[in-house]
Amino acid sequence: MNELSRYKLRCRRGMKELDFVLERYLVNHFPQADVEEIKRFDELLELQDPSLFGIIFQTEPTPEPFQALAAKIRALS
Repeated sequence: MNELSRYKLRCRRGMKELDFVLERYLVNHFPQADVEEIKRFDELLELQDPSLFGIIFQTEPTPEPFQALAAKIRALS
């Protein structure tokens, strides 16, 4: 299984909205992501769905390390 396939599986969440935006990020930005962005994406995917939803859809404050990545993901929704 290649790296992109593994990330596709990790992006399958319990919320359809998250599935949609995370998969769009994978298709549109992940192939060009640098090491730092991939690290942040890994950390973002470790979050529980409610926290991840809050960050992506701005229902809770976005922690500093995730601000640039979250903005990139939001732009795709």
